Amino acid sequence: MNPRDEERENQLLMEYFYMVKAFQRLNWDSLLKGVSVREVQLLKTIEQFHCTHPDIPGVYVNDLAERLGITKSGVSKLLRYLEARGQIERRVDPDNRRNTFVCLTEEGFAMCKRQRKNYGAFLMRVVDALGEARYLEILAGMREMTQCMAHELEQANESKKPGEET
Repeated sequence: MNPRDEERENQLLMEYFYMVKAFQRLNWDSLLKGVSVREVQLLKTIEQFHCTHPDIPGVYVNDLAERLGITKSGVSKLLRYLEARGQIERRVDPDNRRNTFVCLTEEGFAMCKRQRKNYGAFLMRVVDALGEARYLEILAGMREMTQCMAHELEQANESKKPGEET
């Protein structure tokens, strides 16, 4: 690679990492109003499960951990906070008493509704500031980039030999 290409590559990498870091640094506290991002993700995941599986009394802790990509002990810690605030409840699975279902309480559903309203209003302000066409264009670009990255990571993982380091 010639020096000019290396310089451009470095510039592109720095721009990407700068944007990722800037996104991570966004202060969501004013929007979330006293709940952590992880707690909202957990509540939303339980709510989504309730909506897509109304015939099942709740979701298992293991399933929550898998869906959120965090450890079972991490989920359990979050659940303790949510349970203390009356937003979730745990129920023993009558078919297998070793398993526990997690369900939203009325307060949990209300919290999800408040968060959806807050986030929806926030997002519409962003759409208004950018313009809907530009907003959709940016989302399409983000989707395309994510798909491309997923494909490239898949290719890299397939070509990596056991014991080989990158």
